[in-house]
Amino acid sequence: MAYHYKLETLLNVRRNIEEQAQSKLARELYVMENHKAYLIELQTKRLEAVEALNRYKQGTMAAAMYSFYVENIERKDREIIFQYQAISAQEQAIAMVRAELVARMKERQIVERLKEKDFKLYRQEELRKEQKESDEQAVLRFR
Repeated sequence: MAYHYKLETLLNVRRNIEEQAQSKLARELYVMENHKAYLIELQTKRLEAVEALNRYKQGTMAAAMYSFYVENIERKDREIIFQYQAISAQEQAIAMVRAELVARMKERQIVERLKEKDFKLYRQEELRKEQKESDEQAVLRFR
């Protein structure tokens, strides 16, 4: 008789839940990469704006133009601060998803350990049955 684990369905469900948690973590990490890339882009644009202001400051510059450049740099600074906050929030989201994944992995591992113990008991029972049959055949031969 072939071995069949009575909680195999539960094990499959736990595996599926773990895979879903892994894909959720992958999505959150992808979002984090996008946030970091956007931060680098903002920092580059701010640096370009500062360099442009410095180039125009070497010559004569109207006050309105100077104000335009300064406001642009300040806006970039606010966007950078906002992006740092977004990255911080994403780090917290990733930490939560990782904790969830660890919990799901532990749940799956518990069921897998139970399956291993059950299989070990099954093998012991099969070996006991084989030994009993062997003993019975030996007794029948010597009668």
